[in-house]
Amino acid sequence: MKETAQRIIDAALRVFGRDGVSGATTREIARVAKVNEVTLFRYFKNKNELLRQVVLHSCKRYGQIFADASLNSPEDLRRTVRVYAEAHAQKLTENENFVRTFIGEMHRHLKLSRRIFVESSRPVRLKFIAYLEGAKKAGLVRKDLDSVTATDALSGMLMSGVLRRPLTETTYSWRRYVDTCVEIFLKGIEP
Repeated sequence: MKETAQRIIDAALRVFGRDGVSGATTREIARVAKVNEVTLFRYFKNKNELLRQVVLHSCKRYGQIFADASLNSPEDLRRTVRVYAEAHAQKLTENENFVRTFIGEMHRHLKLSRRIFVESSRPVRLKFIAYLEGAKKAGLVRKDLDSVTATDALSGMLMSGVLRRPLTETTYSWRRYVDTCVEIFLKGIEP
């Protein structure tokens, strides 16, 4: 059963990325997943729930980073932030079509966007914020840092890199961009 659900999620990611939220249909998602539409509805009650599960699945893949992260030294902080940024950047890159399409349609589906993306990304976002707050207590991060805004700033830099990549890929590598974002972020939060 898990294999079928995963096939449907993978197909939905491709179809949403190609056709957008408005253009994607459960019929097309089922066709791409090689299941019938009834099977799709056994796993997901409607298209919006399927979209929510696509985003949740994507976010779960890198949420474990903070579970084992320590705060014993500046190197621990730097390593954890780097691993998180690399995982987040990889997720964005792997889902570039989906990200571009959804951002392009966000104004048409603002309530849905807020509900799905805010809810789905909340667990990982809260873990990162909590990690930064712990780093403050450990003296590894400036005491006056707004951890919420800092978390969103790093995510924004990484997303901007995905959106701009077609314009910049001949100037610098994606790896260099991520490394630079991490360095700028760390220099801004360290005491």
